[in-house]
Amino acid sequence: MTATNPCRFCIGERGAGEDCCIDVFIILNPDEMDLFEKFPGFCVTKEKDGAVFYTKEGCPYLDKEKKCSIHDFKPLYCKFYPIFITGIPYTDDKCPAYQGLEYNLTSMVEKEIRNLQKRYPIYKKEWLWEDVERLFHQ
Repeated sequence: MTATNPCRFCIGERGAGEDCCIDVFIILNPDEMDLFEKFPGFCVTKEKDGAVFYTKEGCPYLDKEKKCSIHDFKPLYCKFYPIFITGIPYTDDKCPAYQGLEYNLTSMVEKEIRNLQKRYPIYKKEWLWEDVERLFHQ
């Protein structure tokens, strides 16, 4: 997914993506939780199988050009974007890269996601914005 993810081609190169990675909601599996632990107050909830990272201030890993400074090491949730890998996989139709490149959910990608969901149960959950807002304000 890293090589095919359209985010690498979107921000700065086509004038798109100015709002990308600003209102950030990321599901972290247990192997990724340490990436965001140094940003206190951002982690909404931690569970034994992962965590939810949420902020409206922008991802702390955006550089001055609004590009991801950890692109090759970023969480799987980010690597799959504009496909959301939680619950039933679907695409974010507001993403400029998705619209421009017709990036879609193929059966091969869906199979890859199902394997991830078996390995990391946190990706099986249906995360809705209302849940995130509730957790964020607790």
